[in-house]
This record gives sequence, structure tokens and C-alpha cells, in this order.
Amino acid sequence: MRTDFVNPGVIETPRHRSKRTRRVVSALAALAILAGAAVVTVNSWPQAAAKYEPQTREFTLVASEFDWEIQPGTTVRAWGYNGQMAGPEIRVREGDLVRVTLKNELPVATTIHWHGVMVPPEMDGPAGLNQAPVEPGETFVYEFIATPAGTRMYHSHTDVVNQIALGLYGAFIVAPAEQKTTYDKEYTYITSEWDMELSPRVAQGLDPRGPRDSQLRGGELGTDLFLLNGHTHEAIPPVKVAKGDRVLIRLINMGSLGHPIHLHGHLFKIVATDGNPVPPAAQLTKDTVWIAPGERYDIELVADNPGVWMIHCHIENHAANGMMTLIEYDGEVPTGPLAEVWDTPDGSVPEMGHEAHGAPADQTTPEPTTVAEPTPPAETLNAEVTPASSDNGSESAAPGAEAVVVEVVDDRFVPKTLTVKKGTVVTFTNHGGNYHSIAAKDGSFTSGQIAPGQSFTFTADTPGEYLYICRHHARQGMIGTIIVTE
Repeated sequence: MRTDFVNPGVIETPRHRSKRTRRVVSALAALAILAGAAVVTVNSWPQAAAKYEPQTREFTLVASEFDWEIQPGTTVRAWGYNGQMAGPEIRVREGDLVRVTLKNELPVATTIHWHGVMVPPEMDGPAGLNQAPVEPGETFVYEFIATPAGTRMYHSHTDVVNQIALGLYGAFIVAPAEQKTTYDKEYTYITSEWDMELSPRVAQGLDPRGPRDSQLRGGELGTDLFLLNGHTHEAIPPVKVAKGDRVLIRLINMGSLGHPIHLHGHLFKIVATDGNPVPPAAQLTKDTVWIAPGERYDIELVADNPGVWMIHCHIENHAANGMMTLIEYDGEVPTGPLAEVWDTPDGSVPEMGHEAHGAPADQTTPEPTTVAEPTPPAETLNAEVTPASSDNGSESAAPGAEAVVVEVVDDRFVPKTLTVKKGTVVTFTNHGGNYHSIAAKDGSFTSGQIAPGQSFTFTADTPGEYLYICRHHARQGMIGTIIVTE
């Protein structure tokens, strides 16, 4: 009897051969059908590029301390890369030789971990386990092959509790060597948290931990603000689209808390998890995705519902304290009262639209993100503006001047509409638990950040009607009006 080994340990008989023949014929028929279908699919893609030849990509990341404007009127002392938080978005292609020079200008030692990238142990970053920490004033060169393709990230791996929380992180995107799927728009959003009691001096042990942080167990940090790409509220770049656009949004969680990110008015497909492609048959269609610390999700949507829509963390106090942005269609404005202050041109009230975070593909030296200084308004209310303070500021009123108080609650102004006489001293007092920032549409008065328990005062001495917003919560309806009469 003839024996052929088709699979190890399996002896083929004539009956086996007959079955195998039928299977081969069936498989060939199926392949013929699939080949016809594949032609349709391939032809629907852009023309395939020539085989990619890997290149050497060189970057420099300077870790340093700097002032960072999280939101107009709210500046913090941060640690980050290349003067920005989050750090530059680095983009390479699969197979590239990547060479990153870390220059440490911090007052403490640091390292970089390449999260999700298959690097040699000595390039992985954990101080002590895989490398000696890079001391202040020193440099270290990380060198590795970029693999696998997908949404990856980088962050400090020395004193990680403090250094990541202070801003030492960024996106690391490895594009496939052969790009088969293209998008009209692509955005990256990195979630993180900010503790107002944490500072570089606290991280160095030069100042004591804040009263709230010192009461938390296990070295946990309290959280005051919730960031996307190092910003809160209107300072966060929106997703700007035209109808029909196919959009990829990369969601990266660099914080210590989970965030369920919810899109209004749209469904999306999860096309990659932790940077790794999800087979089409397994792609879930959702409107909310939970992102745990360290996770990444790539979500794909089709812009098929024109309007202006929210994107936010669905833990509502996270959204109320910063973690919210928008999907904005070309030419669309909000259908609610916020339309009255949409894209105020004089710069006194931040425009609701910003450019997307991140560098173009294959850009080796991304420019730092900057925040423009507000343009002084052409006309003012001749207001006497005082910094936010713990008192109500009424002592600045002229003798005999009237004084009124607007209560700033966490979702509204009380009263919402106020009529006062010329010369009245108006005080906004924050009686809520969130941070707020008051700004008139015409730029005639602006407060900067008002913390819980603080106040902001100005003198309404020019007749007219003044629409104003909370810069942090205008999208949630915090809009008011002051009418000044003779």
C-alpha cells in the first residue's frame, strides 16, 4: 500500500486521496469566487505604492520644565518633551530604523519607554531594570526597528507616578509599510489627568504634598482637571470634517484613570486595539468606548450627520472639568445659544475651533504646539478688572456705587440675565466645585481662572448689552447677559 505524508502522523489511503481531491476542487472553486471579489475590493483602494524601502528616522526629544497653558487663563508648571504637553507626535513606517536622542534638561533623572513597540531590552526604558537613568544634563540615544505597525506611545519610565502626571508622554505612530486603508482626516487624542497640587517642586521633594494628596493612600494623586492633548475645554482641538469624510481617531490613555469616550450623533467601528488591527468580522460598532490606562483604540467613522456634536468622557465630572471636544462639520454652527459666540473673530473669547494635534506623517522634527496670546479688543467696557481672589472685590467700588453678585454654579450663572446701572460693581463668585473662566463676547472683561471659593470683579461703567460665557463650560450652556443702563 502506497503511503504519502500529507500532514505529520497522517497516512493517506485511496479514500483519503478521494476526499482530498474533492476538497482541493472545492477550494479552487472558492478561490476563483474570492478572486473575483478581491478584484472589486482592491480596485476600490488607491493604487498600491511601490514596495517601501525602510529608512533611518532621527528625532530629538528634549525633556525640560516649562510653563504650559492648559486653558486660556490657566497656566501650570509642567515637565514635557520639546516644550509641549503632550510631546511631539512621532510618525515612522514599519521597518524604519528609529534613532531618538533624549536630552535631559530636567532637574531629575529620566528615561523613555516605547509603549507597544518591540524594542531590545536595553532600549525599553525602565530605569534600573533595563538601563541606567539619564541624569540631568546627559543624553541617551534610543535605537530600534519600528515594529509592529499601529498606534503606539512613549512616556517616561523613571519616577513614573510623577513624571507622566507632569506631562512626559507622547504619541508614537508606526504606519504600515504598505498602506492599504486611507482616510480623509486623521486625529489623535491623548487622555490624561492634572493634579493642581502636584508641581515639579513637589515631585522633587522640595515642597510637601498638597493637603488632599497627602491624605490619599498608596501615593495616589488627586485629580482636578481632565485633559485631551494637554488641554481642557475649548482649548482642545475639535474633529473638523466635511460631509462624507472617512475619519480615523486614535484614542490613547496616558493617565491613571479609565475614560469612556462617547461620540454624539455618530457611530464608529473599532478597527484597532492597542494599535493592533481588528479583523473586519470582529469590529464592533459603538458610540462609547472604555479606555483603560495604557490602552489605545483606533476608531473609524463616516461623517454622515452634519452639525456640531460633542465628544467627551462619559464620566460626567471628567467632562465638566475639561475632557470634552467637538465634531465640527464645515459651515455648520451650533443650533443652540452657543451660536451667538461661535468663532468670535477678535480673539478675546477663544474660538471653538483649533487645528488638530500631531505632526504630519513621517515628519521628523514636529514643531511645538503653541497657544496664541489673545488679541486686545478694539473696544472695552472701561472695566476695572481685578485678579481672582478669595474676597468679593467690593472694596474696589467707588463711594456710593451699587454692587451686585452673580453666583457661578457648576452649570449656570445665577441670575442668567442681569440689568444694572452704569457704575455698578459686578462680582462673579464661584460657589461650585469646578474651575471657571468668565469672558465677554466683545472682550470687554475677562477673568482668567476662578477656582472654587474665588471671585472676579469688574465695574460696568459703559451702557450696553454684554453677552458672556464661561470659557470652560459654554458648551454645557453657561452663557449669560449683563445689560448696563444709564
